Amino acid sequence: MNRSISRPALIVASGEDVPKEPPALNDGNTLVICANGGAKLARLWNLTPGLILGDQDSLDASSKEYWLAKGIPLQSVSAVKDETDLDLAVQYALNQGADSLTLVGGWGSRIDHSLGNVELLYRLALLGIPNQLLTRDHRLSAVCRGYKTQVRQGSIVSLLPLSPEVSGLTTSGLLYALEKVTIRKGSTLTISNVATATDISVEMANGVLLIIMEQ
Repeated sequence: MNRSISRPALIVASGEDVPKEPPALNDGNTLVICANGGAKLARLWNLTPGLILGDQDSLDASSKEYWLAKGIPLQSVSAVKDETDLDLAVQYALNQGADSLTLVGGWGSRIDHSLGNVELLYRLALLGIPNQLLTRDHRLSAVCRGYKTQVRQGSIVSLLPLSPEVSGLTTSGLLYALEKVTIRKGSTLTISNVATATDISVEMANGVLLIIMEQ
């Protein structure tokens, strides 16, 4: 991987469930990548991508013409491939030195793609890369170590094991506190907790956890 320049990356995909406004970028240092039809959303949000990548099945002609006229490179890939366009965009971002990834347009009516994108978060967690997938009403992050963040007090926070087991799970700032609890895949024990503070934290000994936070 090219780690000479470490910076955050924002990947814009074509799923319909997206935030009302674009996420804040890091002083122009953020690497913006469009996965296929995400180029339309980037245009709407006035985000300039460094690359549009995909098999072009969801890239409308107007967006394609618009970005090509602005000199944005378009990397076309075959529709017959082993990865989704978003997966390829994640790989590209990592190869460019991304040290954290935000995904938008990664959730929508294509449930298979949405669940596949959770698997991408899982992989990023294993690599130690901070990650988040943003929808209109939720923020999803996969973690395998300590995690601290700010949420809206009174909002719903759910925890789901992505690995077969998550052990030593301890939380703070949540109504139903956990202290060195083990949860296993298939359990709903940690669904629909409530934030009692704006600062919450999650610690674990082993495993990969998906944290779903209401925005």
